[in-house]
Amino acid sequence: MGKIEVKISTGSYTNEILKNIRVETNDPEADLVTFTLKAQVVEILKVTPRLVNFGKIPQNDTTVREIVCENKGEGPVRILSIEAKPPTLLSLREQEPFVLNPGQSRKIAVKLSSGSSEGYVHGYVRFTTDLEFLPEKVVRVRADVKKQQDTGQ
Repeated sequence: MGKIEVKISTGSYTNEILKNIRVETNDPEADLVTFTLKAQVVEILKVTPRLVNFGKIPQNDTTVREIVCENKGEGPVRILSIEAKPPTLLSLREQEPFVLNPGQSRKIAVKLSSGSSEGYVHGYVRFTTDLEFLPEKVVRVRADVKKQQDTGQ
């Protein structure tokens, strides 16, 4: 009897995963076998939103949004570092390491400085953790920088 080992990365999944695994052999008399794998993914460190969309903002403007980190696990989670890139676009009010005990959450303010260029801008906020299975969590950031309207004064 053989053994089939299946590994699935749950890094980008939340809630339920449903995967079909097809097994074929070179035996012409053996039928195709399909295994269905169903799993419930529990986020130990939940970070919301997963994408920070600043929407349309004028040139040379500064806007702030919040990211919430929540420990949904049974043990403490250490946030070892938080970084925002690119630093010309994004900055954080808090960058010091911290610990989230089970059930605790913390808000992180993300400031976007749009600059003088028009168009779509992109960046990210990266949380580095002490979790072996989740060394980092990345939140994407985007905005659409629009030309500042003349006020006619």
